[in-house]
Amino acid sequence: MAKEDFVVGLDIGTTKICALVGKRDLEGRVEILGLGLSPSKGLRKGMVVDLEHTVQSITKAAEEAEAQSGVEITGIYAGIAGGHIEGLNRSGAAAVAHPGREITRKDVERAMNAAQVVAISPDREVIHVLSQDFSIDDQNGIKEPVGMCGVRLEARIHIVTGAVAAAQNIVRSVNRAGFRVEDIILQPLASAEAVLTPEERELGVVLVDIGGGTSDITLF
Repeated sequence: MAKEDFVVGLDIGTTKICALVGKRDLEGRVEILGLGLSPSKGLRKGMVVDLEHTVQSITKAAEEAEAQSGVEITGIYAGIAGGHIEGLNRSGAAAVAHPGREITRKDVERAMNAAQVVAISPDREVIHVLSQDFSIDDQNGIKEPVGMCGVRLEARIHIVTGAVAAAQNIVRSVNRAGFRVEDIILQPLASAEAVLTPEERELGVVLVDIGGGTSDITLF
């Protein structure tokens, strides 16, 4: 199977580790090809406390997923959660640069970059920057401003941060198991993609993810 055809997710929990191999179809949907489960012995409340046991659990789950799917796993999208995760709302604005006042993708990027100018302590790192909505001059609640006209573009975002050590220990565990980390994904967001419809997220919903060591609540 071509490398670009499949994606591998790793849910690193306090009581179990789950590896999932999926293949994207032409419409962007994912077909599940293989699943591997392993008891988790090296984590407490979502954080690595025993590196070697965590590596062993990741290896076992990945081997099961490989055997079921027939896919050799190289890169993994690893989940992260726990009490160290924090979120904050920020906003930033930019003047529309196009002579005709038409908003371009670069204007959006400048507004979002302005919103990200925030002091973060050295022991924390940004995991996700999530766009909420935009305002053009006095018009609020805009989801996609590109192509619209205005003078001032304001972006509202949600910044998700986590402990640097927690993220590094996850990456190190996956690397020592023999795999590359493609990206670190907030596990409640991954759960939301799996169980919530776009309409539910748009209207507003609370997602409660009850795990063996931590429970996560995400508000849309």
